[in-house]
Amino acid sequence: MKAVLLSLVISLILLLNSVSAKEYMDEEKTDHYETQVVKVLEVSELKMPANLPEELGETKEQVVKVKVLSSGPEKDTELYINNIVPENSAFAIVAEEGKQYTIALSDDKEDIAITDYFREPVLITLILFFLAAIVVFAGLQGVKAIISLALTGLSILYILIPTIKLGFDPLLMSIFIAAFATGTTMILIAGFSKKALSATIGTTGGVAIAGILAYIVIKAAPLSGLASSEARILFGNLNSSGQGSLINFQGLLAAGILISSLGAAMDVAISIASSTQEIFLTNPNQSRRDLFRHAMNVGKDIMGTMTNTLVLAYTGASLPLFLLLHQEVSEHLLNMEIIATELSAATIGSIGLLFAIPITGICSVILLKGSKKSV
Repeated sequence: MKAVLLSLVISLILLLNSVSAKEYMDEEKTDHYETQVVKVLEVSELKMPANLPEELGETKEQVVKVKVLSSGPEKDTELYINNIVPENSAFAIVAEEGKQYTIALSDDKEDIAITDYFREPVLITLILFFLAAIVVFAGLQGVKAIISLALTGLSILYILIPTIKLGFDPLLMSIFIAAFATGTTMILIAGFSKKALSATIGTTGGVAIAGILAYIVIKAAPLSGLASSEARILFGNLNSSGQGSLINFQGLLAAGILISSLGAAMDVAISIASSTQEIFLTNPNQSRRDLFRHAMNVGKDIMGTMTNTLVLAYTGASLPLFLLLHQEVSEHLLNMEIIATELSAATIGSIGLLFAIPITGICSVILLKGSKKSV
């Protein structure tokens, strides 16, 4: 009960902070187009536009009649759009009758274009199914897990992101967020116990070591933090607005590595803390050395699978990159920054996991052997 009350208090603090953070972010919006959700009522056949320049290739167009679904003065308005469908399938959106899309509508209502598919209903349904599955299979613990997930998400969205935008060091802020997220999660799952404290210290210690190592590698390699297209776009936007020096992209890269490994580190730490506690309860009279040895035996089994899990997670997210590089064979693949960045992230994250195991084991032994009255 204490854990739930604590989480509610923290949620309130985060929500209050989110108001000011949202105001800060809204101040920077200079978009002159409104995004509206529409439903397609009618579509014409795809055809080649007249007087099409040769460099545009097989670009086609269709006339689309849509109805605005978004709330506001344009709601229920019917509009006609000349939807341009380029030859490149990555940017081609062929409108279909009955489906929903997003459009960009200029302030003067003169320029209008279909910008994307409307995916929110599918994603919301998927998230609700996920949350329902957690509650069905885990019961009260599942509810606590959802609360901890919400707190972590809010802390990243309304504390980490705004503070980075204000110029705070991304690595230090991510370590703070990691400690906060770990502490609240462990308290919710394990209560105010030695197990929760051990897991929190172990997780924070592991990700802190990963963060320090990331900083060293990024400086020594060196890595610019601009290997991804998203980072380059952000860098360009900041430069165009005169804020190019506001964000430390090397620190942002280190923070990303740390946050990516946080979930797996928490999983490892709570597993070691729980196992150590159960071993202690089975034989409270065993020595600290024996208790730590048993904890590490459990940890050794976890090391292989969890490290594999983290590396596979990074690999899965980068499959298009690996396929691209498979076509561009080079003797210096490791020297390419995009490869060096991904490899460093997977390796450093795994090292953080490895360190979280003995740190958690040591803390568990010290706390459990310090008092036999309670665990």
